[in-house]
Amino acid sequence: MFPVWLFRVTLPADSNSAFEIMGTADEREVEIVLQARELFMTYGIKSMTMDEIARRLHISKKTLYQYVSDKDDLVMRCIQAECEKEEEAIRSITHQGLNAIDENIAISHFVLKQIQQVHPSIFFDLERYHPAALMLLQHGKQDFTAEVIRNNLLKGIEEGLFRKEIDVEIHTSLWISRINVIFDTRYFPMQSFSLSEVYGQMFEHQICGLASEKGRRYYEDRIKDKLKNMQKR
Repeated sequence: MFPVWLFRVTLPADSNSAFEIMGTADEREVEIVLQARELFMTYGIKSMTMDEIARRLHISKKTLYQYVSDKDDLVMRCIQAECEKEEEAIRSITHQGLNAIDENIAISHFVLKQIQQVHPSIFFDLERYHPAALMLLQHGKQDFTAEVIRNNLLKGIEEGLFRKEIDVEIHTSLWISRINVIFDTRYFPMQSFSLSEVYGQMFEHQICGLASEKGRRYYEDRIKDKLKNMQKR
């Protein structure tokens, strides 16, 4: 099979709606969390001290502490915002009217793009220094993720692209567990594995296991068409 990054999808523009979860967060607080999130994504979490964050945001550390209680609090707010942003993007994809396989490709392309933008030490830093934030990242959206997967499976069965005999609830749970495992450094240490490659391999395995004969033909035809278009450029 071929890598999912062959495909490109239309994604929603970034917005500050992710901060609805922060309740009464004011504009300055939103700006601080947005900028801190970018610093963590670019440089990792451990390397960014509160002094360095304040310096790069061109504010005093006293001002920074008016909005967050400590670094743990700041990391948690950044993870909350990231989760909400990703949920908004994925929900937008599910509203595009794609068939089940194209929807899977679109979501997986979005996830791969997010992974590729993250500093490689992020997950190690979260696991070692901010376990509560890592737990939120892995499990905080589980109900939403299950809903998206379940609806996609039901759509694929109805369209004849997925095998009609698959157990939707079992495969929903399997998919979620696989997503959680690929971010577990005990199984995929960052010095040995590329997260985007692991995710891509998991996606290929999952689609091949779900697809009916019709679904396999459709998926392979989509890949062939994409490769032909790339060769024409």
